[in-house]
Amino acid sequence: MPKKIAPSPAVLILAAGMGKRMRSPLPKVLHEIGGSPLLFHILRKVREVAPEALIAIVVGHGREQVEAAVRGAPEFASMKISFVFQEEQKGTGHAARCAIDSPWGKAVVEAKAPVLVLPGDLPLLTTELLSQMLAPLGRADTMRLLTCELADPTGYGRIVRRGNSGPVLRIVEQKDATEREKAIREVGASIYLFQAAFLRFALQRLNNKNAQGEYYLTDLVAAAAGSRKRIDVLRWRTAEDLRGVNDPWELAAAGRILNERCVRTLSLAGVKIIDPVTTWIDCSVRIEEGAVIYPGAILRGRTTIGKGVVIGPRVFLTDVLVGPGAQIKTGTVAEASEIGAQAQVGPYAHLRPESVVGERAKIGNFVELKKTRIGEQTSVAHLSYLGDAEVGKNVNIGCGFVTCNFDGRIIDGQRKHRTVIEDDVFMGSDCQTVAPIRIGRGAYVASGSTVTRDVEPDALAIARSRQENKPGLARRLRGR
Repeated sequence: MPKKIAPSPAVLILAAGMGKRMRSPLPKVLHEIGGSPLLFHILRKVREVAPEALIAIVVGHGREQVEAAVRGAPEFASMKISFVFQEEQKGTGHAARCAIDSPWGKAVVEAKAPVLVLPGDLPLLTTELLSQMLAPLGRADTMRLLTCELADPTGYGRIVRRGNSGPVLRIVEQKDATEREKAIREVGASIYLFQAAFLRFALQRLNNKNAQGEYYLTDLVAAAAGSRKRIDVLRWRTAEDLRGVNDPWELAAAGRILNERCVRTLSLAGVKIIDPVTTWIDCSVRIEEGAVIYPGAILRGRTTIGKGVVIGPRVFLTDVLVGPGAQIKTGTVAEASEIGAQAQVGPYAHLRPESVVGERAKIGNFVELKKTRIGEQTSVAHLSYLGDAEVGKNVNIGCGFVTCNFDGRIIDGQRKHRTVIEDDVFMGSDCQTVAPIRIGRGAYVASGSTVTRDVEPDALAIARSRQENKPGLARRLRGR
């Protein structure tokens, strides 16, 4: 006989809670650590372990925001995700009931798929944990329960066993526990794997006779034990993997743990991070070996750092591509930009979105670029602003240069006007170009000029008043 193929697992993520303790209008599962919403961290781990899983996300408070966030993320486009609306938040058991009664739930029960239940606020879950939870249940098992022993179990449901180490009898929530039960240190982590048929059957028989008047998913443990169903228990040793987020302090604590994991992974891959405690790097950031990261750096989003790059203290990069051998000096801020190989940027430079710095170019202190492309080996040494500009190769931009790119007019559908500076131009200090304008190749622009007309290649442009000295006039003025 051909071997029977096990059905793809189903994953139920509970993400409908209001998260009142977050004190924020943003749904709790959309609060970010490591550059991504809490819910995204869970979905990524599920995708790694069970890419074919049938996923249901129970939404309630802020449902439109949660659904829009997930549907708008291209990385989840290939996943089989459904949304189930829990109109009233009556507890975790009620949320699971809403899911099982939905078309998703009916399909799962018909397919006899195992159902993994996850909270939407456990961003530190690991692939190893999920892999072990999704291991096939034994023939006699009706569910798998994840537990962990905590030094301080306050706030968690306690695992009540027959004797000290006998079979699990039930989970009792903190508010319903006796003083003796509160002393138990083994807790439930709100993660379960159920046989679909048992889950549907047991959810129909839940009641809300408890201190909070809610339907507890934890009561399914007692239901399984009371009907003499076998409960498989996975005791997890690493408590921080199960750290939940219920308020801003717990969000920050989880963020620090995640950051430490990301920084450690990069360090072991050959990135020299001078001070891991003060360095914050999103897990989506890619850094090649040989790079050096100084204290206080913050690297976010889709930032990619090449080999041998030096990131100075207090640098803040978001979605920035940095080529090999570049130096990003103290206090530089850049967003959605590109920095070429062996370029130097900073200190205290600002690259606004859509800026490109060519290879071996130099962007010095207190220079701001906005939607500007700088050519190879061009120098913008200090105290300048270039917006909506195209600057060629081997150009020298003197101190205090400004592109005047906005005058209220609309030209070719654009409100900001372009400045083009071709290769080998020498731009003197304290100059302005009034866009739209083009400075031809090899031209010189004298210091102090305000250039309002195109400059031909190899021409010298002087656009300033002629100096006139009045001998002795200063002495007479003082005498008055």
